[in-house]
Amino acid sequence: MIRGLLLGFVALTLVYVAVSIYSRSVRREKLEKAWDTDPANEGRSDADRTSHLTDGMADYHRSLRRRLILLIYVVPLVLIAATIYFVDIQ
Repeated sequence: MIRGLLLGFVALTLVYVAVSIYSRSVRREKLEKAWDTDPANEGRSDADRTSHLTDGMADYHRSLRRRLILLIYVVPLVLIAATIYFVDIQ
């Protein structure tokens, strides 16, 4: 049983890392696209762009979306616990 739990934890960790990296890359791409399409940013330096991206990613790290990714761990554990509970009741 310990092996199964350990394997499940490793699998969930791999899924979490993959989804987290994907979500970060999507957010960064949106920030870059927003910067590139805004006419007010023409002629501004690369340092301004970098600052905009850094601030946007800092906002992402405090966002609800990043925290919701943690449900990758919570949902399977709740489902397993509920299954064990309801099977043991009968």
